[in-house]
Amino acid sequence: MFRPARMKWSPILAALLLLAAACKRPDPAEEAVALSPQAAKGKAMFSTLCAACHAPSAKLVGPPLSEIAGLYRTDPEGIVRWAVTPGRKRADVPPMPSFRGVRESDLADIAQYIIEAGTAAGKQGP
Repeated sequence: MFRPARMKWSPILAALLLLAAACKRPDPAEEAVALSPQAAKGKAMFSTLCAACHAPSAKLVGPPLSEIAGLYRTDPEGIVRWAVTPGRKRADVPPMPSFRGVRESDLADIAQYIIEAGTAAGKQGP
């Protein structure tokens, strides 16, 4: 009869599993945000295209969503225009790449997500 070998847990393996679980856990501030259907569609694309440089309330490479929402709250098309033909606003960070190849309807969904999530993050503070 075959008996599999007993697996020994190393502290490193346990730490890696805990780290992986922590990385998959959503930000509690983001969980509380009730999104419109358009913003909910934009959230997935934001996660893929934008989240490496933009966080809800912290500056990463680019500004936080709370800052972007403050600038474009009444002008989501402005976010789309910026994404297609970005300029350079800050000398201390690399310029944003163009998202010219992304459909404008998808960029509009992302813009709506940025405004809604950024507004919520701004209300919660850093």
